[in-house]
Amino acid sequence: MPVLLLILLLICPAPLWADADLFSFAKSLAAEGDHYRAITEYKRFLHYYPEDPRAPQAQLAIAKSLLAGKRWQQLDQALVTVWRRYPDSSEATAARRLYAEAAMLRKDFTEARARCRQLMDDQQIDPQQANYQIGLTFLEEDRLEESLETFSRLDPARYPDLQQALNDYQQLPRKSPQLAGTLSALLPGAGQLYCERPRQAAIAFTLNAAFIYGAVEAWNNDDYAVAGLVSLFELGWYGGNIYNAVNNAHRYNHQQQEPIKARLRQGVNLSLGIREHSPWLQAKIHF
Repeated sequence: MPVLLLILLLICPAPLWADADLFSFAKSLAAEGDHYRAITEYKRFLHYYPEDPRAPQAQLAIAKSLLAGKRWQQLDQALVTVWRRYPDSSEATAARRLYAEAAMLRKDFTEARARCRQLMDDQQIDPQQANYQIGLTFLEEDRLEESLETFSRLDPARYPDLQQALNDYQQLPRKSPQLAGTLSALLPGAGQLYCERPRQAAIAFTLNAAFIYGAVEAWNNDDYAVAGLVSLFELGWYGGNIYNAVNNAHRYNHQQQEPIKARLRQGVNLSLGIREHSPWLQAKIHF
């Protein structure tokens, strides 16, 4: 009997002690947010059951778990594997769409545009959705004219509130980073005041004034070593004051623009998930 059991273990194509449904186990791990273990279990499932009908779903699920962990390079490789290994599956189409969306999520907007255009060329995505995403990439880069030109290709009936959102975006108050930096270079704190940061303006002015006064007094007292040391610190504060003013201008613009950008991002939000045992791609259109 022990000899027979040993023979069975040796010739069995998959270990008898392996879980009879590794796919469900991996899926439950992903649902719990344990994506690293889920990837391992999906790979185990693919190793033991490469011909299982759920194999394309498992490969796509690996990509989704990589996306959750923001492992971008591995994600791209996993998605390419899906459509190359299972070219005629619905998962292949979903993977190619997620491939374009992944570039957008990691803020590689040039690559996102290229991938969206490739999807359009291959007729894998609605041109309206693709142009919407491309328009968003230009807007994220603050390339307003190119964004408007791309959005002009969209059907107004499909996106009725798009023009109003763009008009609101164009009319937003903005601060010039160049002007903010120049003002603080001329008078420490002036750039911060321009960016509506009066407290930071007061701190910048006070610190720089104090160090300049200290350096002048040390120089007048022939204490050149102290004067040099204080001047060195003042150069740091002075440069930091300019950098802070420029950064405040960018922050101000971001705070003004982000609500409208978020609103536009929700116009067409492609979200990929697994419902029951099939991949699904859902387009949400809402303003």
